Amino acid sequence: MARFQDDYKTLKQALNDVYRVDELKGLAKNFNAKFPTQKSELIDHIASTVFADLNSIISKLSPIAVNALAEAVHNWDGQFKSKAFYAKYGSLPTKSSTKQNAMELMFVFFINGAIPADLMARLQNIIKPPASEKIHYENLPEKYDLTIRKTAHESCINLHTLLTMINEKKLRVSPKTGRATAATIKKITSALFEGDFYEDDSIGPMQAFTWPLLLQGGGLASIDGNLLKLTRKGETLLNKDLAQGIKAIFKKWEKTKIIDEFTRVTAIKGQKAAKGRAMTSPVRRRPVINEAMTCLEPGRWVQVNEMERFICSENYTFEMENYEWKLYFGDPNYGNLGYYDTWPLLQLRYLLIYFFEYCATLGLLDVAYKHPDYARPDFQSCWGADEYKFLSMSDGLMYIRLNDLGAWVMDIVQEYGTLDSQTFEAHGTDIIFTGKGTMTADHSIYLDKIGNQEEAGKWHISTTSLLLAVQEGDTTKNIKKFIKKIISGKLNKSFIQLFNEVEDRSGQITKKGKASLLECHSQIRKQILIDSKLSRLCLPAGEHHIIILPGKDQFFAKHLKALGIIIGK
Repeated sequence: MARFQDDYKTLKQALNDVYRVDELKGLAKNFNAKFPTQKSELIDHIASTVFADLNSIISKLSPIAVNALAEAVHNWDGQFKSKAFYAKYGSLPTKSSTKQNAMELMFVFFINGAIPADLMARLQNIIKPPASEKIHYENLPEKYDLTIRKTAHESCINLHTLLTMINEKKLRVSPKTGRATAATIKKITSALFEGDFYEDDSIGPMQAFTWPLLLQGGGLASIDGNLLKLTRKGETLLNKDLAQGIKAIFKKWEKTKIIDEFTRVTAIKGQKAAKGRAMTSPVRRRPVINEAMTCLEPGRWVQVNEMERFICSENYTFEMENYEWKLYFGDPNYGNLGYYDTWPLLQLRYLLIYFFEYCATLGLLDVAYKHPDYARPDFQSCWGADEYKFLSMSDGLMYIRLNDLGAWVMDIVQEYGTLDSQTFEAHGTDIIFTGKGTMTADHSIYLDKIGNQEEAGKWHISTTSLLLAVQEGDTTKNIKKFIKKIISGKLNKSFIQLFNEVEDRSGQITKKGKASLLECHSQIRKQILIDSKLSRLCLPAGEHHIIILPGKDQFFAKHLKALGIIIGK
């Protein structure tokens, strides 16, 4: 039960504490023309009438008022939530009485916005549950110039790229904030598969900004000085289980405090006021949004505005600020957000950023978007905000679609990249993808490593491509195992012949270590080459040089010193 119902266990108590005599008379007019005038008697009269003929009184309410009771009784712990109600029904309850000076009948049920406990108990057995809310899906409109990004595959590739860059010590961040440096953001931008969401410098980086934070918050990377380094978990995921890495990041991100995503809305000042407590913790917001996203049907487009409406109607709401009056545009007095409805400025913007910059970057949501300039001008009537073209760089996000990876990460489905969807065939030494849906990045990345993609879904495996893979540290044994696994069978004659050739070639020349090259005076060179001990430790190279054999440097220097000769620097 809500706090109100703990305070007001009875209708009589609530009527007595909240309403004046004239208000009680206004309520009584809804039942009959004659009623007492004393407050205590009025309260007894109203309460007894309500409980004696509750069904009849409810019948006097409008259908929308009955819906309000149904939502409060069955969904909202006896409270009336106007924002949620409006989001679901498109309007609010209106007066049900036409009698002059009569108080709205709804106020007999909702007192200070909540139903007293004894009345609530009776209504639970009378009022039917409301109709369940639904998300309204639609096809993407053809008339709008929207950019469409299918993000699942590219996110896994980008994860592999970022892990590799970290392993090569290429990503620098601020030791204090964990945010990537400007130079590092440029490196990441150029390395992203399909690029960042926008190429316009006036908008700024999105994926390139977010990935280093996601990797830290997800436990795959940590700060070492001013560089990112892989954690043990990150090292494990470097060359395999990329989808599992995405899932690990998302699960851990829910509780990370590395960043409040809303800080990206730099136009709204005062976020760090009250010693950083002006804003609520994102740790309290993310679980609510994540739960709402589990209501999405995979594979279907939905407008962001519709998702926002659903979130409100189903009460997946969250607070953004602790001190509304600390936030402002331009000037803390004139531009104070306390003068405005802050939901579109705060909650909606947080949803846009969370969906676009974080969930889409992770590959959970496919997105359809346009340029953010004037895409959502709802903020421009605010004092001090008219100079901005967009409030958030995510303002251009119009549609989202939960994809297969997202459904698996959110535990809506139990499998991702099943055998049914990840089937391949071998034609000669070509590997061809024949599965349903989208290939997992784990497979495509490895096929890119051992072969050349001649066309979409087709890789040619050659002697050269295999030799290069072996040179980079892989083995023919591992490659054979991978190919057998994805084609679900034995290697054909073409592949057997190819691997035999590669194994033969790779074994003809072996690396035995580093050798030292010495430049020698002609007389000293001659002396070394005729010495019985030294000559076995080196080889002549041209007219003025000799090469010390790998691993023989110390013995060579020792014997050379015995002849009274030392090697200069």
